[in-house]
Amino acid sequence: MSNMTEAEALDKAERAHGLQLDGRHQEALEYLEPAAAYFAENDGPQSPDFANLLMDQAESLLALCRYQDAETAARHATEILRSVRDLLDAETCAGLLPRAFGLWGRSLWELGRYEEAATPLREAIHEAEAYFGPDHPGMAEFLNGYGVLCKHWGRFDEGERVYRRALELLEREFGPQSPQTATLYHNLGGLEHSRGDFLKGEPLARLAYEIRSRALGEDNELTLADAVAWGGLLDGLGKYEESVPIYRRALAFYESRYGPEHFEVAATLNNLGVARAAQGDRAEGAALLKRCVAIKRKLFGDNHPEVQLTEANLAHITGPLDEQ
Repeated sequence: MSNMTEAEALDKAERAHGLQLDGRHQEALEYLEPAAAYFAENDGPQSPDFANLLMDQAESLLALCRYQDAETAARHATEILRSVRDLLDAETCAGLLPRAFGLWGRSLWELGRYEEAATPLREAIHEAEAYFGPDHPGMAEFLNGYGVLCKHWGRFDEGERVYRRALELLEREFGPQSPQTATLYHNLGGLEHSRGDFLKGEPLARLAYEIRSRALGEDNELTLADAVAWGGLLDGLGKYEESVPIYRRALAFYESRYGPEHFEVAATLNNLGVARAAQGDRAEGAALLKRCVAIKRKLFGDNHPEVQLTEANLAHITGPLDEQ
């Protein structure tokens, strides 16, 4: 049996939450793992507190791009909560089950398992709706999660419907220029990018960036994410002179914050590489994309859609280059 007390376990969990808020996820895991082990050992393997800490671990594992580990933790948490749901009051179920399903679904989509991800993400919406009702602003989080899956999955019309529903809920609660709505404008812009309608998507992405910049400042991580998404739509319109400085600033930020092999670094390398090649510097573009492919292969393996995307971009650049 562990010599840790419950108070010490709860203190570790609280410390971990603070580290998560600061983006220090590897350190957070060092506190979450013994805290979770305490509750599994002392309250039993079906403990809701153990499940909650597994979800906290999944959050940090996702941030660290450890997607398979995140899927394992989130699935385990979901299985526990399903097995004990009849013993929990409605409020506790509402606080735990939608989050568990949402994390499990997100882990699956990050692994490229889109069809599998749909079931838990729909369950997250169902569980939240059953408790909060369809018009509660808290529904937006789970609708948004399913919308992101639809974008990756190629179900653009369905994704737009759930995004628009989430946006309506947030605009009603917080107003159309709030940081909460910025996330939906960002995602709607990204959806139009995937559809290839850059003219329609660019104002949406720009609005997300402008809202977030006013609320959080230019150097905030969320603001930079909005800027990068806007940059992708500027690329679609051929406005590389505007997008390239965005990517360079974001790349420096992500490398400094996360290290050289994080997914956000890879995603920005991909965008910057394509943009530089389009500007005529195919040598730099190819070098950036080769680095991106190496990171994505390490994160996902060889057959993930993210790897295939960048390999296709690289082949488009290097094929003609190699023929010269």
